This record gives sequence, structure tokens and C-alpha cells, in this order.
Amino acid sequence: MSNLARLQEIVTFSQDASPADILNEDNESEYSYYSDSEDGGDIDSEYQLSAQEHWEESIHQVRLLVNQIIFPLLGKVLGRRASHLIWKRVADWWFI
Repeated sequence: MSNLARLQEIVTFSQDASPADILNEDNESEYSYYSDSEDGGDIDSEYQLSAQEHWEESIHQVRLLVNQIIFPLLGKVLGRRASHLIWKRVADWWFI
């Protein structure tokens, strides 16, 4: 509701009611925003993921883990072992 429409509603309401009624009505409308209303359920449903979306997110995280952590560590270990074996053969051939 726009501010102008809200102001018009208060003015027309104030002609029929006392100031205490106006204050109570304002407080109720302020707190009704935070209550569990029909609109509040829509906000929660926007943030809920379906099972398929959860699965896709999990697969994405596993791929990132493998690509950015597992493969580099595995390559580092295997590369060092291979380099030691190659250097051992070269050193045995060269220095004997």
C-alpha cells in the first residue's frame, strides 16, 4: 500500500475513531507484517530447495573437491615418486 493511500485511510479512519484506536490499529498492522500469514509462506518457499536441486548442489561440491584438492595432491605425490624413480635410474646409469 502506498504512503498516500495509507495516509488517506488514517484520515478517514480518524474521523470515526479515537486517537487510541488509531494507535492500536497502527501497532497491529506493524506486527502483522512479521506474523505467519499467507505472504510469509511464499517467502520461505523461495528459499527451500527441491531434492533435485540439493542433489545437483552436492554433485557440484564433490566435483570442486575432486578437481581442486584431490587431483592436485594426487599429482603432487605421484609426480614426486615418478621423479625419484627416474632420477634413481639416471643416477645409477650415469654414475656407475
